[in-house]
Amino acid sequence: MLLINLKQFPPQLGSLHSSIPPLHLSTPPSLHFPSIPPSLHLSTSLHLSTSLTFAFLMSKPDTRTALFLKPQRLRNRWSPLEAFHITRTVRGSDYAKEGLDKQVVQKHFTALPSALRDALIALGDESLKQTIQEYTRTHARQKAGMSLTAYIERTFIRHVHQLFSVLLSSAEPLKYYHQIINPDTGNPLIVSCSLSTLKPQLSFRVDRDSDDRLSLHTIITIGEETLSLEDFSREYFFILKEKTYYLLSMQDYQTLQWLAANDPSLYAEDTASFSEHVLKRLQSDYSIEMGSLLNKHLVETAPVNAIYLSEISGSFLMLTPRWNYEGFWVEGPWQHSEEFTRSGDVYVVMRNREKEQAFHDSIQALHPNFSRQLNGVFNLPFAEAKKKHWFLKVYHKLLEEDVTLLGMELLRHFRYSPFAVETDIRISSTVGTTLHLEMKVRFGKEEVPLAELQKLLLSGVKSLLLKDHSIGVLDDEWMKRYSTIIKHGKINRNELVVPQWIVLGIGNPLNDAVDDNNSNLAQKAIPEAWWKKWRQWQQSNDNVYTLPAIIRASLRPYQQKGFEWICLLSEIGAGACLADDMGLGKTLQTICFLAWRAALNPPAKPGTVSLIVCPATLLHNWRLELEKFAPELSSYIYHGGSRSLDVFFESGAKVMITSYGTLRSDSERFSAIQWDTVVLDESHTIKNPTAQVTRAVYQLPAAARIALSGTPVMNNTFDLYAQLHFLVPTLFGAQDFFRKEYAHPIDRDHDEEKIRALQQITAPFILRRTKQQVATDLPPKTESVLWCTMGPDQKALYEETCSQIRDSIFLNIKSEGLGKSKLSILQGMQKLRQICASPHLLKDEPGSSQLSSVKLDLLIDELQSNLRSNKVLVFSQFKGMLHLIGDACRKAGLSYYHFDGDTPPAKRSDLVAQFQEEGNEVNIFLISLKAGNTGLTLTAADYVFLVDPWWNTAVEQQAVDRAYRIGQTKNVFAYQMICKDSIEEKIVALQQRKRSLSNALVTEEEGFIKQLTEEDLAYLFS
Repeated sequence: MLLINLKQFPPQLGSLHSSIPPLHLSTPPSLHFPSIPPSLHLSTSLHLSTSLTFAFLMSKPDTRTALFLKPQRLRNRWSPLEAFHITRTVRGSDYAKEGLDKQVVQKHFTALPSALRDALIALGDESLKQTIQEYTRTHARQKAGMSLTAYIERTFIRHVHQLFSVLLSSAEPLKYYHQIINPDTGNPLIVSCSLSTLKPQLSFRVDRDSDDRLSLHTIITIGEETLSLEDFSREYFFILKEKTYYLLSMQDYQTLQWLAANDPSLYAEDTASFSEHVLKRLQSDYSIEMGSLLNKHLVETAPVNAIYLSEISGSFLMLTPRWNYEGFWVEGPWQHSEEFTRSGDVYVVMRNREKEQAFHDSIQALHPNFSRQLNGVFNLPFAEAKKKHWFLKVYHKLLEEDVTLLGMELLRHFRYSPFAVETDIRISSTVGTTLHLEMKVRFGKEEVPLAELQKLLLSGVKSLLLKDHSIGVLDDEWMKRYSTIIKHGKINRNELVVPQWIVLGIGNPLNDAVDDNNSNLAQKAIPEAWWKKWRQWQQSNDNVYTLPAIIRASLRPYQQKGFEWICLLSEIGAGACLADDMGLGKTLQTICFLAWRAALNPPAKPGTVSLIVCPATLLHNWRLELEKFAPELSSYIYHGGSRSLDVFFESGAKVMITSYGTLRSDSERFSAIQWDTVVLDESHTIKNPTAQVTRAVYQLPAAARIALSGTPVMNNTFDLYAQLHFLVPTLFGAQDFFRKEYAHPIDRDHDEEKIRALQQITAPFILRRTKQQVATDLPPKTESVLWCTMGPDQKALYEETCSQIRDSIFLNIKSEGLGKSKLSILQGMQKLRQICASPHLLKDEPGSSQLSSVKLDLLIDELQSNLRSNKVLVFSQFKGMLHLIGDACRKAGLSYYHFDGDTPPAKRSDLVAQFQEEGNEVNIFLISLKAGNTGLTLTAADYVFLVDPWWNTAVEQQAVDRAYRIGQTKNVFAYQMICKDSIEEKIVALQQRKRSLSNALVTEEEGFIKQLTEEDLAYLFS
């Protein structure tokens, strides 16, 4: 027996409680510390009395085997599990890791059930390597529709996930360890962990921030606890919180991978695209808390009842109930909702069961035979339908009940009327700007009630049933002449009440396409003296109006025409939307009109003050322009905390200038003033008719109204409604009418007939001229492509990334369809464009920060070598690119100004003023494309670089026009920087191929992405 005085042992051995009595052992003992975790180092000394002795015989170390979990190893397609040996000796604890294989598992995990042992063996590196080799052979045999890399990645992860599911399915507990970083020392630390059998549940929440941007938040529910995904760290399908790992389902893992690859924030500002490309992908599998965020896409309205008439076998008339939900037609058995996709936007129609059933029952009650027909549609023999005029009576009954009748023009066995439609129309009276028309429409001797006719036309029906059971047809010529005026009118028996503005568009006697009847109507509605001036304005170069004497400017011919056009419309009480290209002097033309109005009103006459409403950044621009061109029109800026109406009126100012925000805040004060003229600058600000600022604008009483905007239609056709409702309030009636008649057919269905009709109606009130048409005295503008050839490293990164994106996109298209893949397409394009601009923009791409950018090198070389004495504007869509250019300018000793969306408006104005100042030696201005494409005059510049061109050429042109506008005296050179053999070059080619839209103001313009076909995508990513 060996007697040991423990006081002689080194202090690193460990510590025992001082109350332990001396032990006298008769058999060789071994030290065993089963409760000490491996993270605890044996570093304290034994505190025993000097006389304490311990019988101790050195024996074999104690070794235990657990599992070491390291999910990061999956990145290299290695096993996330290894055998973990813990050996405790008198010197402390030693750790060793060993790969799992059959021998290791049988030696150290003998007590486990066979299913668990098999799973551990299959999780060994060698077994997984063999599995990957088998997947490679399978991929070759199956000719899978994805790259080998993507195929192996997906099948390998699924295989590992299945094996871990086996481990979790057993009641046999397994001991796990993993490595963490000690928060106190920063050193690696091995500690125990656990793999929970609780299953995490995924759900999502959509929020909208103060900037009206949407965001998607991932929620993890485990048992009764609900957490955010940000509360966990994630590696593939493992999520870790504190010391516990949870296993995501394979579907949840794939969903999170999809979200990581397809950033939802890309569509944060577009609710429709967010719904189509993000939420629609998730809704079928997950709960999404989104409140009323997507009301714009939910169609929740009462249905319009309809019946579709058709024939069976040439002897039966069939009636099929249908329902129209704001232009979306549904039929058949009721279901809770139906989804429609129009031009890439998703609409969810919530069907009204009660109303649909009530209509179905009312149809079933129309004829005794229908009670036995239970399949949702109804039919009668022709003879039965005509007996006792049943169908004729039902036809008129349904029309009275506002039921739409469809399909009559397709009936072949019901005969057509031998009579052509005849129409008589005349003005019975005029009340203000409203016309009362007497109108009669006949087929033979039968007169058609106007109310019935209007219902048919609003439903898109071009035929009607006459009393003799024949079908009267409204031919295309009649529709062209009369349909618009009937749709826009109010019916009072045989009287049609319409705004006189409607005849200005459809009855302009100078328009060769206008029908003689409508032309006569227009000439009778508006005095001949006015038509005489209108003819002179259109056909002669002689001035119709003399420029007010107080104007200190010489107008160019087109500016004189614009000023006169506003005057002409104001004489008949109509407003005007001046939509000239930026830089053509919309402000000057408006100031001339204000001066003309001031000359008409005696100084003592009340209501002679005018109001200009503009973005806050342009308040001082307007004041300076008034002082420059019409100093006698004194102005007052009503803005900020010290604003006062009393001060304004006491000042004797003729023009008040305020911002849209101030107008919204003080709407009651503004609406109490009788304004002579109200001017809305950047009028597309009021494109939403339900917004508070728009309602405030509508309440402004004014004798004359002007809207100024280079882009009155920014997003969709409905943008036009709010502006025209301000200018000619009765032209389009209610919002619902405009949506159903024009906005939905044009934006969702691209109806060319509706486009032409809307263009004809709005043409008199919208004047748009381009620089190419009118500003022939501007110096030349040269637009060129500056081709850039990527270096080997940048090109290699581009090609590799393009290949990966191409495989991923076409896999998505194959599995989910083109419509659901738009987000990943846009994301892929964005990534390739960033590589073309600078690989540095790909912050998560290993090694990208070490690669050079051909565009950056070329641009800096131009700025440094060739353009030191020129003023230069540099635009980029990427703020990060602007910062990279700024850094390069500093290194090259080039001074510059810079602003983007984060720059306060006041500072922007200061920077612009400094850049424009004569003698200023800062020659470079770096500007973000979105922040700098409107409201700026930068005519000091004569060179413009577009670093990363995109599909929206209109935005690019607006950016170039910051320099190319009235006041520019130098030749302007604009360069698109395009990488050769890249997606940029192919986008430009596709733009040219698809440039089929007219230059008219109102078009059916789609986004570039929405027009792409699979063939286009194959070309773009080739």
